[in-house]
Amino acid sequence: MTTRVCDRCGQPIRDKQLRYIAKIQVFAAYDPLEITFEDLTRDHSREIDRILAECEGLSEAELMRDVYVEFKFDLCRACQRAYICDPIPAIDG
Repeated sequence: MTTRVCDRCGQPIRDKQLRYIAKIQVFAAYDPLEITFEDLTRDHSREIDRILAECEGLSEAELMRDVYVEFKFDLCRACQRAYICDPIPAIDG
């Protein structure tokens, strides 16, 4: 009986057959800030208004995708091996 399908090749993964799960997290990189006295005393109103204007009309989900996204894939044994060897294949063109 098939309970799962490989998300990479589409082949069925049968009950009790070895399968793998690949989890990918994509999130905004964080670089430590160096905050100066000038940063603390500066008026940030214009910058805040600009950011709010950029966000206007976007849903919470759209805004969240700019910060954090997680993917989870079922892989058969052959696709797990291929994925391990080349997790980020080059884009042609």
